[in-house]
Amino acid sequence: MTVVSDIYRVLSPVPKKTSGQLSLATPIPDLSGKTICALRHTFRADESFPMIEALLKEKYSGIRFISNMEMPDARPTNPLEEAELIEVLKEKGCDAVLAGNGA
Repeated sequence: MTVVSDIYRVLSPVPKKTSGQLSLATPIPDLSGKTICALRHTFRADESFPMIEALLKEKYSGIRFISNMEMPDARPTNPLEEAELIEVLKEKGCDAVLAGNGA
């Protein structure tokens, strides 16, 4: 026989505050001469990133584009993978990161 309780437990949809505010990096006013690194695991990146790269190279002189195929997994699952991704971004000299395409 199943017993039905008159007490219900409900989870609040309002999250608890877990951290303070983060400061955003200063915007790059001009991408000329900058290195842009495209991250992996974004929607249809193999189709859209080459088009984005061509448009950026057309607009900005001396821009260097690091393909998403040359980058490690962009979804680190632990602190070690996160540290490795940050290290690769530094090694490649990334001035900006293309993390998605808005699709």
